[in-house]
Amino acid sequence: MAKTHHYREVDGTYFDAAPAGDTLRQSIPASAAATFRSFEDAEAWPQWLDAIDEVTWTTPQPFGVGTTREIKGRAGVISEYFFAWDNGRRMSFFFDRGPLRVVGAFAEDYELVPTGDDSCELVWRYAFECPGGYRVLQPLIAFVFKRMGTKWLGQLAEFMAQHGAQYG
Repeated sequence: MAKTHHYREVDGTYFDAAPAGDTLRQSIPASAAATFRSFEDAEAWPQWLDAIDEVTWTTPQPFGVGTTREIKGRAGVISEYFFAWDNGRRMSFFFDRGPLRVVGAFAEDYELVPTGDDSCELVWRYAFECPGGYRVLQPLIAFVFKRMGTKWLGQLAEFMAQHGAQYG
């Protein structure tokens, strides 16, 4: 079993202060409310984000600030802590612990901006840092993660085009 590392706790200011990260945008053919409900559905994530095999919410609904979940993927199990939650509009989390030694801190922010009755724009921000000698890898990780993130957001748009009605 892989050793578990604790990552640095961060908050919303980290997105502007982190040494690496980016902001990506994606038009979604579903309302912000429906898209957000899909984010709350543990079964939906692995259908559009191929790096995730399983999502387990480790706190009961209703979700909010302080919610936790575990993401199982190729890298192992990563525990996440939600530090921002605006139901139907935004959620932000940081990695709490996991097997990735190359990560010192990592956070994501999902903001949904309505663009019509049945459409929205996802503004996805991520920020991270690599500790110690791994810092040299930050530019490469940032490049790869941006490419993967662009693909994942496109897959989310396709998923919502096909399944958005079930979350409406």
